[in-house]
Amino acid sequence: MSGKRVERLKRRALRLLEDARADFEQGFYDLSCFHSEQALQLFVQAIVFELFAKEYAGHGLRELLGYLSKLLRESDYNELAERIDEHIRNNRSLLVDLENSYIDARYGDFEYDK
Repeated sequence: MSGKRVERLKRRALRLLEDARADFEQGFYDLSCFHSEQALQLFVQAIVFELFAKEYAGHGLRELLGYLSKLLRESDYNELAERIDEHIRNNRSLLVDLENSYIDARYGDFEYDK
């Protein structure tokens, strides 16, 4: 059962990524960001569930990636956890922008550009 769930989450994530690409090509930059953020969330949640059979109730990308890193450290995958932590540090601004797009693309009163 859990294998099917993981595959379903990954399939949805990849579909959202396709939507993000199509939105970008059509100039819908706000929706492209929104779909990208959702794709990342679902894919990371699928990985967490696949590796650790754990749910994650939060919604922030940085928080979710941090949770994955924590679980990896607890399982002695320290090098991989450090790579994730480094990615979060090096891409903090981009991750914040994607997190903000989750709300802004739906409710915000401003335009995204390329």
